[in-house]
This record gives sequence, structure tokens and C-alpha cells, in this order.
Amino acid sequence: MTRRLTARTVIVTGGGSGIGKGACLRLGEEGANVVVADIRAPLAEQVADQITSAGGSALAIDCDVSREADVALMVTRSVAEFGGLWGMVANAGTAGRGWIHETTLEDWQFVLGVNLTGPFLCAKYALPAMMQAGGGSFVVTSSIAGSVVGAGGAAASYTVSKHGVIGLAKQIAVDYGSYGIRANAIQPGGVADSKLAVHARQDREHATTPEATLPRGKPWLALPRQGKSKDEYGATIAFLMSDDAGFITGTSIPVDGGYLAS
Repeated sequence: MTRRLTARTVIVTGGGSGIGKGACLRLGEEGANVVVADIRAPLAEQVADQITSAGGSALAIDCDVSREADVALMVTRSVAEFGGLWGMVANAGTAGRGWIHETTLEDWQFVLGVNLTGPFLCAKYALPAMMQAGGGSFVVTSSIAGSVVGAGGAAASYTVSKHGVIGLAKQIAVDYGSYGIRANAIQPGGVADSKLAVHARQDREHATTPEATLPRGKPWLALPRQGKSKDEYGATIAFLMSDDAGFITGTSIPVDGGYLAS
């Protein structure tokens, strides 16, 4: 394993499971000081323990990314623990539910609060620390829903939020490039060990509007399987955190088995 991130501190929100967990484990293998942030503290602690048991360096933090005070404290604790901040992986997310006419304002605000305001708050507090350190990398988890409304449908809040974070990454790239900070989004497709797809399916099953009224195509993949959280999604994030991606900024990278190609 190439240790491209030795001694660099990287925060991963939603680090207790799915893509976030995979990213934490891969970053740890590559030598980073990994801050595992998650609203489910026991899961964050398990991932941090897994990294340290393998000889790595990690810190678990309980954080709700929709709460500004939580995010501010997360960054402060990370810098205090490791002496600086190189990277932020704004990965924490949730699934939307319902057709637009069924979506309540409360649910709309909840989903955007986690999926869009959360990454904004991560940027707001991480960027000054990264500027002080002389540069770094910001990666946000979007989705194939950041480009298309696919077979899932019925999740306007999710789709809007995942379009929005791509714009956020572009804005950071343009505004902070002169400080040596890069920003990119990844667009995952299916994730082998994520619960997000299960939650989204349950939401669709509870919709009161029959799906027959809004027919959707079936998803098609050139690679007919789900992505691996550590060896594919985590590896992509580690690459974007590394100097190997030093000239890549302001873009979104599909990691989707060819979904967007169809």
C-alpha cells in the first residue's frame, strides 16, 4: 500500500459506515491521521479502533453536520489533536422521500440540512484551517443523482441536494485555489455495504402515489454490481486527497459502474 498521506490529517463525516467507513479505512492505510466523524458515535469509535488496531492514527468524534456548533467543534478538536488539517471529506448524507407533492417542508429542510448545509458548514470551518496549513483537499460526496434523475425517482430533496454539492465544490475550487486548496465531488452509484439504498427503497414503498402514474426506466450498468466502499470509493477519495491529484479541482468524478454513460 502506497502511503501517500503520511501525517496528513483528514476529517471524514459519516465515517461510521458505507462510503465514509471505506474512506476512513483507506486513508488510514495510506498514513493519514483520520478523524472519524459520525452522528452515531459507537460506529465512529469502532472504525477509529479498527484503524488504530492496524497501526494507524485515528480520532472518533460525535458530530451532527447539520448543527453548526458540532461542525465547529469537530474541526477545532481535530486541529488540536493532530496539529493541523489537510483534508475534509464531507460525506455524511441522508435519503429523501416522496414525490414532490408529497414532500413536507420539514422533510425537505431535513434532507437539505444534512446533505447540503452540512457540507457548507464543513467547508466554512475546515477551509480556514486548511488555509493556515498552506493548502489541502476538500472532497464532497454527491451521487449519480447529482447529474440525472434515474430509476429511483421520487426523491426531489435528495436530487437537489446532490446537484447542489457539486456547485459547492466548484465554488470552493475557484475561490480557494490560490491558497493551494483543491475541491472535488465524487458521484457514487450503488454501494455494496451502504444502507442508503435500503432507506430510499422503503421511502418509495411508503409513497401514496402509485408508481404506475410516473413510470421510471430500469437502471443499467456497464459493470453490473455495486461499488466497494474501501477499495473503489475509498480509493478514489484517497487519490483526490493525494498529490497525485494535484491538478484536479473543480470537477465531479463518477464512480458508478458506467451508470452515467447510459
